[in-house]
Amino acid sequence: MSLAKQNYSTAAEDQINAQILQEQTAAANYESIGAYFARDNIGLPGLAKFFRNQAEEERQHAQKLMHYQQLRGGCVVLHPIPAPPTEWQSAKNAVEVSLDLEKEVNKNLLHLSSLAENNGDSQLVSYIREEFLSEQVRSIEEFAKMITHLNRVGGDGLGLYLFDQNLLENGKIDVGGGNSGV
Repeated sequence: MSLAKQNYSTAAEDQINAQILQEQTAAANYESIGAYFARDNIGLPGLAKFFRNQAEEERQHAQKLMHYQQLRGGCVVLHPIPAPPTEWQSAKNAVEVSLDLEKEVNKNLLHLSSLAENNGDSQLVSYIREEFLSEQVRSIEEFAKMITHLNRVGGDGLGLYLFDQNLLENGKIDVGGGNSGV
């Protein structure tokens, strides 16, 4: 047992490992979506760039959690990452799947925070809230707004092209309440 471990329950340690897997799974899904949009027969470089950036962000989350696990005296246990799909029905479908994934990640982070609170682990509660939950809510909003924009512009043609070009130029859509330019 680690000498650094103090007030860090086995349940929290297990849940951190589960969250690491979930972040890695999200990264693999986003990398797959990015590769799909980068294909020559799909040709949506803005969506490809956006999802590759999302994949990198999820990998960073997994790394942060691994570091935290070690900081608290826990043991990082890596699990096999399920293979993501390689085909997507449409841009909207890929974004809808991503929104569902972000909501699932958020639900599990809330569960982890609640578990820590019930175990009197205020440090873990603070870490999850400060490092992950606000960003998670912003990601959920961003994907929701992307779906709204995709509904507005239609699933194909000039509207999708312009939506994609906006993502390519800006890297994301505006979720601050202003006009996204789409």
